[in-house]
Amino acid sequence: ALSVPRTMPVCATSAKDAILHRPSSPATVIHEPDAGVSKTRVSVLIIGGGPHALAALSALHESSFAFGQFTSDNAFQRRVGFKNLQKIGMVGIIDPNEGFCEGWNKRFASLEIEHLRSPALAHPLAFEPMALVNFALREGREGELLAAPFVSSKLADEGFSMQDPRLYSLPSTALFRDFCASLEAKLPHEWYRGYATRVAKDGDSGEYMVSYECEGVEHCVVAEAVIFATGPTGPPIVPSPFLPFMGRLLGQQSSARVTHTAELLGRGSTMADGVVGVRGARVLVVGGGLTAAQAALAAVGAGAARVVLRSRRPLQTRAYDLHDDWVDMRKTNRLRFDFLCMEDRCEGAKRAAPGGTVPASYMEELRRGAASDSSALELQVDGGIEQSAVRLERGELHVDGDAFDLVILATGAAKTPLSSRLYQQVQADFSAPVRDGFPRVDTSLRWADGEDLFVVGANAVLELGPGALNLMGAMRGAKIIAVALRDLMWTTKRDGAPSAVVNVNSFSCLGLKDAVLLGFADSSDEEDAASSSDDEQAVVGEAVRQLSSLSVRPAASKKKQEPPLSKAKAAPPRAREHRRGTKAAK
Repeated sequence: ALSVPRTMPVCATSAKDAILHRPSSPATVIHEPDAGVSKTRVSVLIIGGGPHALAALSALHESSFAFGQFTSDNAFQRRVGFKNLQKIGMVGIIDPNEGFCEGWNKRFASLEIEHLRSPALAHPLAFEPMALVNFALREGREGELLAAPFVSSKLADEGFSMQDPRLYSLPSTALFRDFCASLEAKLPHEWYRGYATRVAKDGDSGEYMVSYECEGVEHCVVAEAVIFATGPTGPPIVPSPFLPFMGRLLGQQSSARVTHTAELLGRGSTMADGVVGVRGARVLVVGGGLTAAQAALAAVGAGAARVVLRSRRPLQTRAYDLHDDWVDMRKTNRLRFDFLCMEDRCEGAKRAAPGGTVPASYMEELRRGAASDSSALELQVDGGIEQSAVRLERGELHVDGDAFDLVILATGAAKTPLSSRLYQQVQADFSAPVRDGFPRVDTSLRWADGEDLFVVGANAVLELGPGALNLMGAMRGAKIIAVALRDLMWTTKRDGAPSAVVNVNSFSCLGLKDAVLLGFADSSDEEDAASSSDDEQAVVGEAVRQLSSLSVRPAASKKKQEPPLSKAKAAPPRAREHRRGTKAAK
């Protein structure tokens, strides 16, 4: 009753029957779900419903991810012959919201963010960089692609299409939301509303039993692989001098207080709602990113008598929420290689993203307000915020000698995945490795050796790199997941009409129905060939014998072939016949 069914095709066979060569994980019984708990079954279960989860879902449903050079699915099917692939997997999602990116959309609305800080080539459809731009063109919404000042030269060497400046523009929040909604409607999946509480393993089947709760009722989903796409978790970061004054009124006769932007956003739907009541007050905002800028501007708009925005370093502006080099297609592979070679990857990720930045539009508004004599806004730089002298004196909060009625900390939140009870349980029960507080995943984003437990998003930063939280990281992680779990989602057809692979088979002229296609088989074909080597060796042996019996003709001399004429320049049929007749006479 708690699952929301979605329209999806009926699978011809189970995913379990198609897995012939997956290395089995240790058959360790962790625990069994309580008796009477309802169970449903999927092939792959994704915990989380944000953009990273949507990217993983789209990649799992992709059959042609290795052949991006083909312009359409039909061209790919005709040329490569992947019509012999059959989808067998089913994907389930556990998330407390009603649909994909609901929490993401609410946060963007509360922060009143009009444009994303990721390029338009970064989105959940991992194998089609042009998809979001094409969606905007198809819907007549090209005007919602904001040109990024960073784009001034060629940024890719992967063909002309990747050099389109629109790929590096900033899409509007509304455009991205509608694109994700259209993508969600196309992709088959099962949605289970609730909070995942624990992951168990069946010692006999090797399947995972994931328990989740919704409205106090426990349910269970059985899956052959689990993907953790829960996003960053952790407490707010509070500079130590302000910690003793957090979350309480400072004295019976004082209204001074210290709060965090996470608390402000929890009070109202927007930042402006969170600062209601500061008219005539003296406000200090600590931080140097987008949230700090919004808090300061909201306080000014609410009528505060004085607003000081204090940051550790001068405010910086940037088009994207990660360094431009990580968006430049000519540099990303080298940067990621250098990152993976680091001894301390966590520190390397911090150096690559040293602090928050402010979009150009907000920066212009801040500078204009600070330069105005009538404005209450002041911009200050203090590299010693961690050593600030904070004290309460006569009902006022003094910070380095200045008196304030309200201190707003826009200092972000710590990324500590192991603060989640679910991660703690999985790490303890499956002996999953951890380093610097993050899951130590391998190159396939697998968390524990021999287990089909995967991590994507910011919690996989030790493998995905500094852009793990960004949509670029979502695309990279989704591609890796699609390769690792391909045999759970796809199999090769063996019955029925011959596929395109058989049609281009060099042995088809011999009438061998099941001949092996040498040099054109995909990874699934190669694995299947290894599983039935006896039968296929016999087939190949028979093919070789028949080929050896054929007469060998001398090779004709090769002539230089002229490029084919375009349709506009093709000669009329009668002229072509005349030339052929003249050539034959000669």
